[in-house]
Amino acid sequence: MLVNKKILKEENSDIGYYECIYDSSNILKVTYFPKLKKLYISFNRGGTYSYSNVTPKLFEEFDTAESQGKFFAKTIKSNPKDYPYRKEFTLYPNEINDLKLIVEEHKKGEDE
Repeated sequence: MLVNKKILKEENSDIGYYECIYDSSNILKVTYFPKLKKLYISFNRGGTYSYSNVTPKLFEEFDTAESQGKFFAKTIKSNPKDYPYRKEFTLYPNEINDLKLIVEEHKKGEDE
């Protein structure tokens, strides 16, 4: 479930990239660059991978899916020839904790 979404625009008002935080058992954060068709996924343990050939339509389907983790596993991860990937980096523990705190604060706000 989407917790936070930022859309960063370029000077010409085109979308530069999306940054989304999710309440998911597997996916913590994604950054998507529509012009590059590249999706970066940071998983809950901090590993961050890039996936190529992700169209804006596919990203929208991912973003609005009932479960981003299930959509990712079924559509992107299971098709590495269509969506080549590579490990990019690992988030620092404090970055993971900061993102998880945003998710927890969001949950508290929903409960109130």
